[in-house]
Amino acid sequence: MQNFSIRLCKSWDECVECEELQKLVWEMQDYRDAVPANLLITAIKNGGLLVGAFEGTRMVGFAFGFLGYDYDGGAPRLKHTSHMLGVLPEMRVYGLGAELKWFQRAEALAQGLDLMTWTYDPLQSVNAYLNLTRLGAIARRYYRDAYGEMTDALNVGLASDRFQVEWHLRNERVKRLRAAGNPHVPLSDAPSVYRIEWTALGFPVIVDENPLRGEILRVEIPSDITVLKRDALPLAIQWRERTRSTFERAFASGYIATRVDRETRADGRQRVWYILELRPDLFDSI
Repeated sequence: MQNFSIRLCKSWDECVECEELQKLVWEMQDYRDAVPANLLITAIKNGGLLVGAFEGTRMVGFAFGFLGYDYDGGAPRLKHTSHMLGVLPEMRVYGLGAELKWFQRAEALAQGLDLMTWTYDPLQSVNAYLNLTRLGAIARRYYRDAYGEMTDALNVGLASDRFQVEWHLRNERVKRLRAAGNPHVPLSDAPSVYRIEWTALGFPVIVDENPLRGEILRVEIPSDITVLKRDALPLAIQWRERTRSTFERAFASGYIATRVDRETRADGRQRVWYILELRPDLFDSI
């Protein structure tokens, strides 16, 4: 991180730079999914946070969010709603995504908040690992087609289904992960919901599905949905539909996505699994 700095952005010029950065990160064609500079500047003047990662004076990543309410039972609870996180592709090897989130957490805590939420595509394995395993967030809500039809290069072709992430900022697991950095987590030996086979081109296919039983389950996802979508779109659509059904049923049954395991096997295949747990006690410690 010695060549980068992370700081709050407060100026109009920084908001304009962030708008342009979004177009590069998501390879937007019509720009309708970009948050415009005039909304960014209004939000950060009224409790929102725009965090920028800079290489020298050039913005290479950002995290943007605003104040919101959580309505999960009882009285509304004030929270930070993190809307977008983006890092230029060539800069992602430096761990800037995690550093942006930790900085965002510190600023939210300084505002007196203890909850942050955001959404992400549950088939994007890199994001899943960052959110659940590295940051210690959890997911227990699934939204179908959350943003309608999206046209940017990263999202076009699939329904915009999303997990909602809950990041309980004062949770002990989150504090331990902040202190430890990137954790080494032993692979779970929990039973797998899916039985997977491989196509001639090396793509994973779900050929059977086991019932959702047990205290802990593993749900596999493709290691790189972007490549799968590019080279075998019908198969990517199948993964969206099958995992949608599985996650909706699991969350309705009380399972919570608590982390992501990943492994590179001896045959070179990369495998990625969500760990789902029946944890009615989980929120007692949050």
